[in-house]
Amino acid sequence: MDDSSSKRWFDSPRALWACLAVALVMGLSTLGIGFALDDNLHLLMFEGRWPLGSPMDLFRFAGGDAEGMRRIVQEGPYPWWTLPELKIAFWRPLASALETLDYRLFGRNAVGYHVHSVLWYLGVVALFGALLRRLIPGSLAVLALLLFAVDDAHLMPVGWISNRNALVSTALALVGLWMHLEWREAGKRWALPVSLLVLAVSLTAGESALGVFAYVLAYELSGARGTVAERLRAVAPAAVLAVAYLGVYKALGYGAYGSAMYLDPVAEPGRYLEAALGRVPALIGGLLGVPVDLWGILLASRPALVGLGLAGLAVFVVLVRSAWPGLSEEERRHGRWLSVGALLSLLPVTSSMPMGRLLFVPSLGASVLLAVVLRHAWRSRARGWRPRGVAVAGAVLALFHLVLAPLSWPVLSMAIRQLGTGSVELAQKVRGELDPARIASQRVVVLEARDIGVLLYLPVHWALQGQALPRSWWPLAMVQESPIVTRTGPNSLALELPQGGHFLATEAEQTLRSPEHMLKQGEQVKLEGMQVTVLAADAQGPTRLGFEFDVPLEDPSLVFLHWREGTLRRLTPPPEGTRVDLSAVAGGPEARPL
Repeated sequence: MDDSSSKRWFDSPRALWACLAVALVMGLSTLGIGFALDDNLHLLMFEGRWPLGSPMDLFRFAGGDAEGMRRIVQEGPYPWWTLPELKIAFWRPLASALETLDYRLFGRNAVGYHVHSVLWYLGVVALFGALLRRLIPGSLAVLALLLFAVDDAHLMPVGWISNRNALVSTALALVGLWMHLEWREAGKRWALPVSLLVLAVSLTAGESALGVFAYVLAYELSGARGTVAERLRAVAPAAVLAVAYLGVYKALGYGAYGSAMYLDPVAEPGRYLEAALGRVPALIGGLLGVPVDLWGILLASRPALVGLGLAGLAVFVVLVRSAWPGLSEEERRHGRWLSVGALLSLLPVTSSMPMGRLLFVPSLGASVLLAVVLRHAWRSRARGWRPRGVAVAGAVLALFHLVLAPLSWPVLSMAIRQLGTGSVELAQKVRGELDPARIASQRVVVLEARDIGVLLYLPVHWALQGQALPRSWWPLAMVQESPIVTRTGPNSLALELPQGGHFLATEAEQTLRSPEHMLKQGEQVKLEGMQVTVLAADAQGPTRLGFEFDVPLEDPSLVFLHWREGTLRRLTPPPEGTRVDLSAVAGGPEARPL
């Protein structure tokens, strides 16, 4: 790739501009996504109609305060099993301020927000490209930058407005990393305080900046020149800054508690380390092209994702070792610390459930290693495709990272847009099942919510559309199979799943109550107007739930909904002493005597 006919082009600024143009094309494909998931909650926060968070504290989803959580569980949309002490709160004041600015400028026009995000993405690509040209100029830098620009794991940070914090924090932290290198490599002493200042600001945009701190550490461990003592002294200022940030973060009451999706490494180191044993290999697989988002979608896929991650890592190490002798001394030096940084930067994101969007910072170093392997494979091809294994592996990696990855951007953007549109349409369909004249005084009881969009976001869409909300929104279960409903009394019913299934067993349910806080047989949750009792449970969780209301089930203040024909339909409570298998009859439930 670095023959005389192409070397001048790879060394010229035109190569960087070409990669920026590619990144722009990728980013433009996200402009039609609109508002998705948490974006809708943020709109309500801007308008003062959401009980949690605020325009300058957009990422507070649960504050760890039982009294504060009471209203959002009593009225909805958080379900009854939400742990009262649940904490999911992230300190991102700069990211919150930027999104608040968007709202001031664009209101509910999502395109302006998306353009803002694309500009930050171009900034990250430009900074990374300039950094690579400084460290490893030539074809390796250009190929690594191209791989980074088209990485489909970046679609969510670019296309999901609520995830823009990853772009902002990474862009600023990259400036801090650059200044650290200016201090250490060029001896510019003024660059050290500038580095620390910019790194400190980057932390106010989001936790992703901690991943770039990992690259600073990796540089001093395996890339910097000098004695061990000199390198330890050099990394100390950034390390002190990171520790101080974590102290402030905890002192302000931010962090995670009681959730299976989010773990707090400081408060729960044991749970974090245990989870990391599976999450880190899965994330490594994601860097290599394995669809790591399956982790939260299909629980049965997790062993396979861990296995593929470990196997992929082993094969990739062999490929890198094969390519290593062909690198220059500077390429090896900088490639070494960038690869260590990629691995270390996985540790902060391991506190969350494995998802492709968490790989934004780790993909910085991973793109360089992928470029090393792909360039080596190309050169092997030029020698007659020997050795075959390297060439074949390179072709597979090129297919995933240079062909399928850029094609995924428009496809996934369209899919996310359709999901958002479908959620709004579903909200309107369900609205048709309710009585507009009575809705403000009614409690809507959802027997089975199929996904998080039904569980949480239907009332959110009603609020955004200016429609009256029910007095309460009570999801009883979030399951993929229809439960069996038993009318156990005038005011009560029971739910169980066919074939001995378990409630509170999915990742989405356990986001609000982790297995460590699982409800046991006989435990109760009391709301105003409804009492929940775990009638049966085993080591895996509840198997039968009882619900007792303050009025007979036929009372007009209660509206029962269940999932049928792709939407929520109204259900007439069955007679006392009967069972209803909600999946048995397509046209509607059939009551059978006990």
